[in-house]
Amino acid sequence: MYHALDEQPSPIAIRPAVFAWQMRWLHEHGYRAIPLSRLVQCLHRNEPLPQRAVVITFDDGFESIYTAAFPILAEYGFAATVFLVTGYCGRQNDWPHQPLAIPCRPLLAWPQIRQLHEHGIEFGAHTITHPWLDRLAPADIEREVLASKAAIEDQLGHAVHVFAYPYGRYTPAVRAIVGRAFSGACSTRLGLVESGSDPLALERIEMLYLTQPMLFQWLAHPSFSFYLDLRRLARATAGTLLGRPWQ
Repeated sequence: MYHALDEQPSPIAIRPAVFAWQMRWLHEHGYRAIPLSRLVQCLHRNEPLPQRAVVITFDDGFESIYTAAFPILAEYGFAATVFLVTGYCGRQNDWPHQPLAIPCRPLLAWPQIRQLHEHGIEFGAHTITHPWLDRLAPADIEREVLASKAAIEDQLGHAVHVFAYPYGRYTPAVRAIVGRAFSGACSTRLGLVESGSDPLALERIEMLYLTQPMLFQWLAHPSFSFYLDLRRLARATAGTLLGRPWQ
């Protein structure tokens, strides 16, 4: 789970050099990056998950995916899945309720999105305005979910199968609406996807936690789950203190 690549540190950005090192390490150790829709298909069909496979996702659709991430991904033949906030494409991430600690940066414009799509980057929906879906009325949830899917399909002429919940927030009602339109959806729940994972609430690993090479290399170690346990505990504690439980 990535957001932006940026030389300036922020809660949603890692440096391009760090991303380049991570992708090189994956490639050198025999990993291959597959589209999220491929993983979702395996889960629905109860097929074995591909060996040594990773899914690289980017939330929000920052322009740095085009300028910094894509050249690195292309170097190694890696796929990626990008979730777009369709009402803000070509603008900045200054949607309502954006935390003050998050800097405003340019987002992908539709010509860039179409070019990336032509080169194999998968796009998914991330609503129109990036709201807290669990706080909306059912009609507003449907509009945010369905209209964002339609906008991408209209621009790309290609079906959209995957979704990401803004802020990782969802309820059974939100999940049901998403499930009628998409075959897979990403949460922000910290963890590795396994054969029994819910296709509509997929676990992910926030890469800001793994910017140090030693930690990133730990991905391949069986004891990595213990690190995730510690991170989950820290997130749950922080969420409780802030009055905002994490997914």
